[in-house]
Amino acid sequence: MNDTEKFLFDLQGFLKVPNVLSSTEVQALNDAFDANWDERYEDPNHAPHGSTHGPVRRGIFTGMLEWDTPHCQPFRDLLVHKKLIPYLNTFFGRGWKMDHSPFMLTGGKGTEGLVMHGSTSRVFDGSQYYQYANGVMRCGMIVCQFQLTDVNEGDGGFACIPGSHKANFPCPEAIRTWDEHQEVVYNVPCKAGDMVIFNEATLHGTLPWTAEHERRSLLYRYSPKYLHFAGGTYQTSQPEWVSELSEAQQAVLEPPYIYNRPLIEDDGVTVVKPRRE
Repeated sequence: MNDTEKFLFDLQGFLKVPNVLSSTEVQALNDAFDANWDERYEDPNHAPHGSTHGPVRRGIFTGMLEWDTPHCQPFRDLLVHKKLIPYLNTFFGRGWKMDHSPFMLTGGKGTEGLVMHGSTSRVFDGSQYYQYANGVMRCGMIVCQFQLTDVNEGDGGFACIPGSHKANFPCPEAIRTWDEHQEVVYNVPCKAGDMVIFNEATLHGTLPWTAEHERRSLLYRYSPKYLHFAGGTYQTSQPEWVSELSEAQQAVLEPPYIYNRPLIEDDGVTVVKPRRE
């Protein structure tokens, strides 16, 4: 990360990184979704409130890492994408890990949003936090959201309250539901291939989708090597299909632990196993 990116992330609690994915990568991901459209389902755990409500339920895809070849491959390639490594090393130090299974959020015009949520810094949450000390940033879980279609400001989709990862007071409910002070909620514009990386402590959510084209936002979540936020997948063991992955990709799916953890080098391929990290 360069100095400008560090300043912006420290200030805002999120960072937009343009052109993380090439047009070829975006096309491969979109093609995989198109070929597996019957895997789409309505998000069962979603509950919009207030002005985040929309008439259309949002769709979700999961399990892409396990799809049949070749459709699983572009998702597996993202696990240790070379352009991600500098950001994850900066936020976590060496030895970070995948937390949630990847998923994609989708929907056309009228698709509902989601209230602002996040831990802020009112109380310390060991899984969702932001700290700075001695020139080093450290985070709990972070989210990498890859946009597979364009998002213009005002289209809806991902939005956050910049700087809220350091907020000291509870967020009023009417702001969480986007009913009051809508000006403090920023709908981050992106082009297909851009990434928004944000701290889970930052107040974030989704605004109802207003664009004519479909929203396609692919989310990968990472945690420090000692932490597992979500439970379930990758918490204590790895599924059998992990043997099909590269050594570096397997390292990302290791359960949480510290000593002798495999570390991925900047090339995204080489893995070293130190005695202690």
